[in-house]
Amino acid sequence: MKKALRTISILLTAAFLFGGCNADKTAFEPQHKTESETVNVTDGIFPQVIEKSTTYVQNESEGAWAEESSEITNWDIADGFDVQDTIWVVKTNDATTLGSILDETYKGLSAALYIRFGTDLNDIQKTVTKIDDTTSRLDLTLNMTGDIVFNCSGNAFDFYDVAIKSAGLASDGTTALTVDLGNGMAGEIIIPASVQKCDPYEFMKEQSATYFDASFDGVSTFEVTSANLKNCVWDSKISNTSYGENISPELSWEPVEGATQYAVFMIDSNWLHMDVFTTETSLAEGAVGRGDRGAQFVGPYPPNGTTHTYSVFVFALKDEPEKVPFAFDNGGNSIFKIFDGLDTDVNGASGNVLAYGRVDGNFTMK
Repeated sequence: MKKALRTISILLTAAFLFGGCNADKTAFEPQHKTESETVNVTDGIFPQVIEKSTTYVQNESEGAWAEESSEITNWDIADGFDVQDTIWVVKTNDATTLGSILDETYKGLSAALYIRFGTDLNDIQKTVTKIDDTTSRLDLTLNMTGDIVFNCSGNAFDFYDVAIKSAGLASDGTTALTVDLGNGMAGEIIIPASVQKCDPYEFMKEQSATYFDASFDGVSTFEVTSANLKNCVWDSKISNTSYGENISPELSWEPVEGATQYAVFMIDSNWLHMDVFTTETSLAEGAVGRGDRGAQFVGPYPPNGTTHTYSVFVFALKDEPEKVPFAFDNGGNSIFKIFDGLDTDVNGASGNVLAYGRVDGNFTMK
């Protein structure tokens, strides 16, 4: 009997050991799978499309899949995007975060950086550069120009025709621009992914040395447009420069009910460049020359290396004004005094200005 029990015990032990071996052989093997993934990066100056091949691993039966490795298979700028003639703004509480072009004297100072890309980009060369084992970057060779306005604690610095040589794009949308500002100033400008497109009018005011606000209480407004104005920049042909033609700009506006004539003035702060009295609601390009009072024009000619704002005011008049104080091609003018003169008619009655329109544009002497 004891012998029989011993035999059974041996058999059970063998069965247990044998079963244990089979259990080891059927233990869960880590599972792998590879998937293709497309990431659209919409933040930053350059929207990107990043294609990846990612391998995932599952270490337990019915366990979660974890990323094991990832490889970029293609990295490019989004189709249809063009940086040319776009304006961007970055605002920060620490100017030194804007890149290597700023030293520690700017640390902790609030700043705004405005950049307008030019229209001279002919080709973009693209290369994916591996920074380390886990980080890559898309490098772009640009070779284009642009304008930069740096405003730090109320002090503005303008840089024109800056050489924008290249851009390094991080996968989160951050961009490092390599620029040459001239006068030995070169380095990187860091544009964060949070950068925003800038309204041309805001950039115009930031860049200008002479922009001014003007409003006339109780007087309605209307729109004035010009074919010689693009993104708040006057066509150089209207300028009185060696590369301009000194011809008056095209101007158009809607008729104002009750108006018998319109008074048109172009002014740069207090310098008067145009005065025209007309019954029409438009002026053709080149229609006004350096003629008599009430029909004269001279184009912009600011000091070298400066940007001025040339504002056109169109006043709709009910009747002939009594006396309007202005001096053509002279710096002793005030648009507010001109308005006061227009607002009084030949009979001495006030309220002669029915409505007014304004259009502004910058011109830079280069």
